[in-house]
Amino acid sequence: MEIHISGRHFHVSDALKEHVADKIKKLEKYTAKLEAAHIIFEVQKFVHTAEITVFGKQLRFAAKEESVDTYAAFDDAYESMKLQLVRHHEKTKDHKARRYGTEA
Repeated sequence: MEIHISGRHFHVSDALKEHVADKIKKLEKYTAKLEAAHIIFEVQKFVHTAEITVFGKQLRFAAKEESVDTYAAFDDAYESMKLQLVRHHEKTKDHKARRYGTEA
């Protein structure tokens, strides 16, 4: 999966890039269709914003969170993204498990 990390009004440090890459790679276990992830960090005065957008085959999920700390904002957005992917995974898993013509 391609991971693109950028910052608005903010230089993204190498430690933050490693933290982001480690977390984003964990999202692949929820669906094999993920192809790319864009993470955008923004700082305006004391508000740090993290925005995660994940792209895949016929998939697009986005999460955006704000906090007073960059890492906290990213972790909150990551949890939101993980929740979206888990829900999507459960929907597709339940849908494929149904068999027409059988009663169970």
